[in-house]
Amino acid sequence: MKNILKNTLVEIIISIVAIIAVTWGSISLLSRHGTSYTNTTVSHRDLVESVSGNGNVVSDQSVTLAFNMQGRVAVVSATVGSTTYVGQVLASLDTGTLRASIVGAEADVLSANAHLKQTQNGARPEELAVYNQKYSDATIALMSAIKNADLSIEAAVVGKADILFTNGNTVNPTINIRTQSDSEKRSIEIERMILRDSLNKFATTLSGFNQSILDGSISTSSIISLRILVRDQLSLAKTYLDHLALITADLTPGSSGQSQTAIDGERLIVNTAAQQLAGAIAAEQSVDAAWSSARDALILVRAGSTDEDIMVAQAALSKAQSVLQGLQSQLRQSYIIAPYVGLITAVNVKVGEIYVPGISASQGINIIGDGSYKVEIYVPETDIGKINIDNPVDITFDAFGPNVIIPGHVGNIDPAETVRSGVNTYKLTINFDNATDDRIKSGLTTNVVINTKTAVDVLAVPSRAVITRGVETIVLVQQAGLTSYIEKPVSIGVKSRDGYTEIVSGLNEGDTIASFGVGK
Repeated sequence: MKNILKNTLVEIIISIVAIIAVTWGSISLLSRHGTSYTNTTVSHRDLVESVSGNGNVVSDQSVTLAFNMQGRVAVVSATVGSTTYVGQVLASLDTGTLRASIVGAEADVLSANAHLKQTQNGARPEELAVYNQKYSDATIALMSAIKNADLSIEAAVVGKADILFTNGNTVNPTINIRTQSDSEKRSIEIERMILRDSLNKFATTLSGFNQSILDGSISTSSIISLRILVRDQLSLAKTYLDHLALITADLTPGSSGQSQTAIDGERLIVNTAAQQLAGAIAAEQSVDAAWSSARDALILVRAGSTDEDIMVAQAALSKAQSVLQGLQSQLRQSYIIAPYVGLITAVNVKVGEIYVPGISASQGINIIGDGSYKVEIYVPETDIGKINIDNPVDITFDAFGPNVIIPGHVGNIDPAETVRSGVNTYKLTINFDNATDDRIKSGLTTNVVINTKTAVDVLAVPSRAVITRGVETIVLVQQAGLTSYIEKPVSIGVKSRDGYTEIVSGLNEGDTIASFGVGK
């Protein structure tokens, strides 16, 4: 019996100690948070979590326009405060020289295009007739030059050099001046005889073509054969006269038995003959070159254009077009043109100044877009994880007061941090749902509330009732029928901007809790 009473007494004492401990703990917590607390009942409500910030309205279209090339500023039509329209010319450089170059480049494109078409289509009949006539004229000139070459050889060799021979133009020519040796004498006499035979054969060949030359029916192959023959005759005659010149150069009064006057006369004869022959050679070569050119041109025009010819013509056209496009691009760069409807906020170019991109002190013309605005704010890294693209935003303006709310949404979150006053922040771009609202103006100061998360019909308590102790979150719950409080660990969720916190677990609806401080 005594043991039962003893055990009962112990249990009563332990219960009293426990009650005193809990009461003392709650009293301790209440004293730490101040004596200002109220009792609040746990209930259901809708919560909206949010992140707040402030920033300024900026234009979604803001640009500084400048010239992209060097030049003298000729016209400035922009004025600060005026409204622009798309494509409006706000300023321009002097483009006189550039426009002249464009005219020339346009002509080059037309010429190259015409040449390409001509290359693709081939020669027209009238063009072919022109080439035929040029070839015919060149052929007549060549035949005349061949005849003249034959006559010039005859005049130089027979009419002049043969004065130094007896029976020069026969099968037994004999030189009348003393040579250095008998072998040299015999050699020059054989050369003269060979030249005689060659000239006679050439004359016979040429006479056979006389009629075809006269009526223009001589074939190209025959002309080529005659060209070879006449060059052979000219070469043979030149070699012969060069040999004679060496023989006469070796003559002296003592070795030849002649006077110096006679020797000089013989040398003059040979030199005159050589000069006459040199003139014939030059004349024949010039006419022959002209004939070859006319023949090649006729062959090409008759054959038509090759694939390579067309490719070359196409490349020439592309090059001309590229030059023109480059000049036209420079012309466009010599203007400052409004890209959209907007407001001019600064004009930093002056008529007459020389503008040099990247060097000139002038910064061009500043424009902000008309009716396209956004808000830029910076939020700390502790809040950035709560925010997502398209989160709804409530925007108020210092200019209009807190009761004027314009809706928006998160349009962009910078991926990299921006350090401001030593703190990592992230720039957010807030887009207006109605960007054309007349009240929105560039530069206005805004207060932004980003609604990041919503909880509907959840248990909630005033945020001032939630106590964080280390890693533990607790709420003081009043015991039923008592004035004392006990600690209850809780799991929390959404924290609303109006001062309530979602209770995920740990409390029940209707529980009475201690809420600290003034207000909720």
